[in-house]
Amino acid sequence: MKLLFALIVLLALPLAAADLTGHWKAEVQIAGNTGNPSFTFQQDGSKLTGTYTGMLGEYKLNGTVDGNKVRFEFKANYEGNALNVVYTGTIESPTSMKGTIDFGGAADGSFTAQKDK
Repeated sequence: MKLLFALIVLLALPLAAADLTGHWKAEVQIAGNTGNPSFTFQQDGSKLTGTYTGMLGEYKLNGTVDGNKVRFEFKANYEGNALNVVYTGTIESPTSMKGTIDFGGAADGSFTAQKDK
């Protein structure tokens, strides 16, 4: 019984220990276009803050982490239009995540991201 409990605890540790703090490189697909933004995250418990840097410019972001789920967003200006860009994803490992993007209701897409070592 003790061995089973120990195994369960060990298997659960990677999910509980996910910390997104650091620099991440992403690949995004939106409306047939590909981009390679980067993110710098600071995580404090479930609170996520940081910076988006990419084709839209550089913007501060805010978000949350809940288990293996992540959501972050920033307000951007694209061709004179204000947009709220929302990333929603799944943390696959401490160095990998993927999910979807809502580009201010104007378009949607997908992303994958890898944490720099």
